[in-house]
Amino acid sequence: MKKLLFLSVVLFVLCGCSNDDKLKPGQPDNESTVFVPHFYGAARLENPAPETRGVANALKMWTKPVAEENLTVKFLNGTEYYRELVKETVKEWEKVAGVRFYFVNDNENALIRIGFDYVPGMMSSWALTGTDHLQVYNKQTEPTVHFAQWRRALDKLRRRDVLRAFGQVLGLELEFRHPNFTPGWITDENGNVDETRIREYWENELGNYISWEELKKIVLDPLQDQTFLISKTDSYDSESVMTWPFYEMIAQNIPLMEYDEDCKSELSVQDKEFIQNIYGPTLKDYIGNRYFELIEFDYTGTTPEFTLTTTKNTAVIWDKETKEATNFYLPTDTTTVYKFTATHTFAENKKHRIIIAEILERGQQIPTESTALTKFDLTNGEGADNFDIKLLNKALWYIRIIGGENFTSQDFDFTGYDNLKELYLVGTLDSRVTVENCDNLEVLATSRFIYKPEDVSGPLQTTVLGTSVDNIYLIEGPIAEWPMEDIPFAQWPVSAEPAYSLSDLNGTGVSILNCSNIKEISLENTRINNIDFSGLSNLEYVYLSSTKDYLVGGSSGYNAGEYLVTALSTLNKRPSNNMGIIVLRGVTTSTSIYPPDYVEVPIVIDELEQINAQLELKNWTAIWDSGLCPQDPAVPWPGGEE
Repeated sequence: MKKLLFLSVVLFVLCGCSNDDKLKPGQPDNESTVFVPHFYGAARLENPAPETRGVANALKMWTKPVAEENLTVKFLNGTEYYRELVKETVKEWEKVAGVRFYFVNDNENALIRIGFDYVPGMMSSWALTGTDHLQVYNKQTEPTVHFAQWRRALDKLRRRDVLRAFGQVLGLELEFRHPNFTPGWITDENGNVDETRIREYWENELGNYISWEELKKIVLDPLQDQTFLISKTDSYDSESVMTWPFYEMIAQNIPLMEYDEDCKSELSVQDKEFIQNIYGPTLKDYIGNRYFELIEFDYTGTTPEFTLTTTKNTAVIWDKETKEATNFYLPTDTTTVYKFTATHTFAENKKHRIIIAEILERGQQIPTESTALTKFDLTNGEGADNFDIKLLNKALWYIRIIGGENFTSQDFDFTGYDNLKELYLVGTLDSRVTVENCDNLEVLATSRFIYKPEDVSGPLQTTVLGTSVDNIYLIEGPIAEWPMEDIPFAQWPVSAEPAYSLSDLNGTGVSILNCSNIKEISLENTRINNIDFSGLSNLEYVYLSSTKDYLVGGSSGYNAGEYLVTALSTLNKRPSNNMGIIVLRGVTTSTSIYPPDYVEVPIVIDELEQINAQLELKNWTAIWDSGLCPQDPAVPWPGGEE
């Protein structure tokens, strides 16, 4: 595998071409035109001293302040499509190292200037190396990066050009110049590199444009390891974006423009490792000035995973202490929001402080609020603790945290989250939740989503059939028909969540205050004894399930159902033309499976008449049978659908 090091390179592609007829170059006059051969490698051709040209020459590296905050880029010409492709592609370098490219307006000064077929007659794509850009900073009408012959190229080839060119901008060298690279298939009868064939190839390609004495230093002579000035990887990396396989092309007589099979359009593993070794990790010292923190939480484990929906570029700082981060940039074609899954593998199973942050623009003042994040879905929350979901998130309307049997029980306080609409806390064990002054909250759930009947049929009221058997009644009442085709196998409501959510063990498990717009509450497999629905004037659907000792079927004394009676007594009266629906489900644990599998069981209840009276008075109907086996209704339901 090869790893490339610092240098700027000119990739000649000399075959028939014409300028992109969609471009309007505004080209400089001949006196100020930069000629391709003017720069080669890490030194000007007129000063090609090997000590100034290295695989990763310390003299060509950018300093941290420049690499982090001052690598400005502008376009001298180019279609909007070309520009967006460049902007999107250069982010690949930013994702893995402590560098950042700032694109400025065309009329501003910039270190890096990009031209597309900008110089008349030029057939090559090239870039200056690292700090060589400083030598021509005053020539703002001249390109320092040049892309040629894109008109007929595929996007994959264009992407390759951008990655390689900006590798050169960062100081990287073409990989074939690695001292350990040996083109064994281009040798003469004595086993030596066949210089004659290489010379003939390039002279044919370039039409004697450059003297062989100068060109030889670039296309044949390997870089010399100059100890403290030179950085390089241990081995040649054939997968690097900095590869240019012209040796093999010579051997097979393949013209440059026809060699697409070996196109490298993604950074290799060694590319990423090497550039990070040079410029450090992505985060560096950006917390507080580059990243605007939106959510923080501790994670103990090896593989966190969550899905984010954003409207702006977002970063995930996987470990605040070690400053290990990943940047997620919106695709250029995004018009609304961008959804992506962020996951990471830690080498060490210990506590890490994870931060989700908005990436600030260059020179942007630290804001007081953010509209970047719209949804936070922690799909693997076991090991997560100490959540700080900041109130400054003014567009965050959806939060879901899925824990499990090893979740750390904690207190969730959502007070003043006036933008929050849906909140799901699944498998959170003995945690407690307070939602207060959440004016727009519509959904509160301990299930993964809100699951509602497609249809309700049968009588409005539930009645007992016969006498109880072992304290369990047979009943007749409303029947729910569920959309079975949408139920993932062995998931709710086919079987309850295997880990319970919320309990009264350490105080009131569910507290709702001043959240009058809540419409749906789904408390799946909870260990709470009571919930107060007072003030929820818009509540229209409730799902409750628990084992027999808790809210559904539990009691404080001898009568099963006393907890439920107390809770239902706090329901608001529904409008006469819009009946509310409550689904009640008893679950029990099957000990034959680990982790435990909760299965449906009949609900033991002694307070049916009192509950019926409450529900009839307030225009609610209760479905005691979950109706998991769809059936045709025997009797039409007079109340109709909700």
